Amino acid sequence: MNPYQQWQQGGAAPSIFGALPSLPATNPPSAMPNSVTFTFNNFKTTILNSTIVGPQNRTVYRVVTESAAPACTIFKDNESRNVAMVQWQPHATVEIRGAAAKQRVRDWLRLSSDQSRRVMEFQGVKYAWAPMEGFICLYKVQTAAPKVLARVARIPNAVMLDITQEAMQAGMLEPCLVATVMLCAGHNID
Repeated sequence: MNPYQQWQQGGAAPSIFGALPSLPATNPPSAMPNSVTFTFNNFKTTILNSTIVGPQNRTVYRVVTESAAPACTIFKDNESRNVAMVQWQPHATVEIRGAAAKQRVRDWLRLSSDQSRRVMEFQGVKYAWAPMEGFICLYKVQTAAPKVLARVARIPNAVMLDITQEAMQAGMLEPCLVATVMLCAGHNID
């Protein structure tokens, strides 16, 4: 079964790209223990043009897809430095400064053979993004007791990423931010 088929928006066709359902406004998700929450908001039609707000409601990153160059999405930090780039054509590629050399998105977020998760490698360790209790959760693949290191949820008018201090200290913030956009953008990443 494809885990992403259960997440549809507005009756759209099922998507393996990670379209998440919205959680009820009256019941927003609570933050995970020992985690930091980042919210993608100020959408200009999609998450591909959004502002990423972190602790103290500060803008920490921007996701920019220029209308003149829609084939390229750039992630900028709060000092307008490029930290990641996705080129959508002819085949989607991703590059994250200091974390991932340029490669095809389908290789960076590889769909597992049983289509139950997307596997991402970071610093030689394999992690998986998989649906769990209304979230897309990140956990280390080869461990006896997997623990959630990050999770993504669609909330009204925004997308939320909770990431643990452990994952932040390991340098996974920017890869998790980019993966969040890839899983929620609705683009073909395979």
